[in-house]
Order: sequence, then structure tokens, then C-alpha cells
Amino acid sequence: MLGITGLRSLARTSTLRVAARAPGRLTPVTPSWRVMMPRYMSSNGKPISEITTQLPAVDELGATAADAVTQTVGTVGELSTHVGYLESIGLAQTWYWPSDLVQHALEYVHAYSGLPWWGTIITVTLLVRLALVPLYVKSSDTIARNSRIKPELDKINKQLMGTTDMTEGQKVAMKRKKLLADNGIKNRWLAAPMVQIPMAIGFFNGIRHMANFPVQGFQDQGILWFNDLTQADPYLGLQVITAAVLISFTRLGGETGAQQFSPTMKKFFTIMPLLSIPATMNLSSAVVLYFAVNGSFSVLQTLFLRNKWVRRKLNIADVVQRPLDPAQANKGIMDTFRENMANARAQAERKQKMQEKEMEMQELSKKLRENQRIKIVSRKQLNKNH
Repeated sequence: MLGITGLRSLARTSTLRVAARAPGRLTPVTPSWRVMMPRYMSSNGKPISEITTQLPAVDELGATAADAVTQTVGTVGELSTHVGYLESIGLAQTWYWPSDLVQHALEYVHAYSGLPWWGTIITVTLLVRLALVPLYVKSSDTIARNSRIKPELDKINKQLMGTTDMTEGQKVAMKRKKLLADNGIKNRWLAAPMVQIPMAIGFFNGIRHMANFPVQGFQDQGILWFNDLTQADPYLGLQVITAAVLISFTRLGGETGAQQFSPTMKKFFTIMPLLSIPATMNLSSAVVLYFAVNGSFSVLQTLFLRNKWVRRKLNIADVVQRPLDPAQANKGIMDTFRENMANARAQAERKQKMQEKEMEMQELSKKLRENQRIKIVSRKQLNKNH
């Protein structure tokens, strides 16, 4: 390799180019390779190196690392506001499982509305409950219409429970069906509130998985005293709100506003919400926020369906208040449970007896058909038999 002296000699002996500006004048042109050469000597004769020989200060390294972390967090935060982020981290994988549907709904509302996660959870919960209101209206009307014919219906149900004859049971069942049809009652609407069960399970699992991951923003997009949605409520405020609203709407007549509970059942629905406070104290604030909002909406829905003007406008029948049987009213929770179990057992035995009797009738009918069958035989076969 050439040293500094060799490079200087090579530069002095370089070929001169003839400049096209002034004829006859030679203009020395610096070779292109020299333009690209680094400067090895300063004006004072000391060598200059472009290679850094000192490490940066620790403060500078810390500032650089902090900037890198900030940029990374900002990038992830931006990703969490785009549709598809949850799927990229292993959540919201399907469009048919309840928890995945809830996660998709939360992601879409969060991305397109710009709401923080606490506002997103409240918004999606309210939208789902509003979509279920028509089903509760039908259920409330069905319960009210059943209250009008309760004495006749109880009498028919008692007959149906007591019979063991298939034919007689069919007659009683047809009589019951006619009574319901004459009063415009379709008992399938009584199962309408059951639709909320898979949705509630979906909300619970979906939000719980998002909080446990945790999804970006759950740590600092809470509100009031529960700013971190991934952590449990430190003051149990959400749990107390949930218990209070659950007690309220059960005492007001359930979510349909038309149910009549015995004193025993009211006591049961008072104890259970209170027990839910320690049971949910370790759940994330995001999950308990859903419980509180869902329960609060139930109270508002109950008050809405109990309003006489609303019931008249929506063509909902009025509830006929029937006095409770003293024997039924004074029963405890365990007594009621035992009675229901005994009734279920008796009904199962009755159905089994009816099925056995039906099978005996079928066998007897089969034998009668075989005995009554006419056989045509020839004279030869008849003589052979004799």
C-alpha cells in the first residue's frame, strides 16, 4: 500500500487536462480519485482522523435508548388503533365464537370512534343491550298475559302433572294449548332473555383475555379511580355498584319488569349479589366495568318496562298482581329447592310410566293385527295339515 509520501508524488505527476475554455492554456485538473480522498493533514500539520476514538457519554446512551423505547411504544400504540391488531396478537381469531365476536366489536368501535378503552367497553355493552330490548319487550308481554290466566293455567298444569295415561295427557295438553292461543300467548318468548347468557359469557371471556394479554392501552385508558384496566379495582367501587344494581332490578320485577318474586326469592337475590363482591374482587377492572354497566342498564330497562305509558305505547299487557299462597311465601330456599327437585322427579317418573304403557299398547295392537290377519290356503295344503 502507498504511504502519504507516495500519494503526494502520484498527485504531482498526474496528467494535466487541456481546458476547453482558453485555447493554448493548460489548466491543471484535480484527478477524480483525489476528490474522494479523505483529508489526512490539517492546516497546522497534525493528522486528522474521521474515526471516532471516544465512546459517547452514559447520559447520551440513556437518552438514545429512551427515545427508541418511546418510538416503539408509540408505534405499538398506533397499531392498537387499527382493525386487525387483536388478530395479529392472537385474539379475535373467529367470527362465530362469542368472545371473539365481542373482541371484534370492541376493536371496531375503538378504531373508528377513537374512544379510550373504558369508553369502548361501555359503548359496546350498551349497543348490545339496546339490540336485545325488543326481546325483553316480548317477554314482558308474555309474562303479563300469563298472569291473567294464572288460576286456569295452574289447574290445567296440575292435571297434566297428575295423569299417567297418554291419551288423557294429550287431551289436557291440547286444552292447555287452546287456552294459551285464545289469550295470544307464545311461551317461546319467555326464553328470550336467555339469549343474553352466551353474550355475557362472551363479554366476560373476551375482555378478560384482552386485560390479561394485555392489549395496548388497557394500562392507562381507564377512568376515575380505576385508570389501569388490567388491575383489580383497588377500592372495590365497581363491585359495590354491580351488587347494588343487581339487588335493585330484581326487587323491581326482573329485567322484564313483570316478574313476581316470593319473599324467599327476593332474599336469595339480595344475598347472591353481596356474595359477588368478594368473588370478583380479583378480576380486572375492565371485566367488572362491564358487569357494572350491564347491571345499570338492567335497572334502567326495568324502570322503562314498568312505566304504564311505555307499556301502553308498546302494546304490552298490564300485569295482574296475584296474592301469593302463604304456604309458598313462607318456604325457605332449601324447601323450595327440594320441592322443585321432587316435582321434577315425579314428572320424570310419570313420563316413564306413560312410555311403558304406550309400548304395551303397541305390542298388544301388533298381536291383534297378527291374529286378525286372513290367510288363504289351497285345498291340498288344508288336507296336508289334517
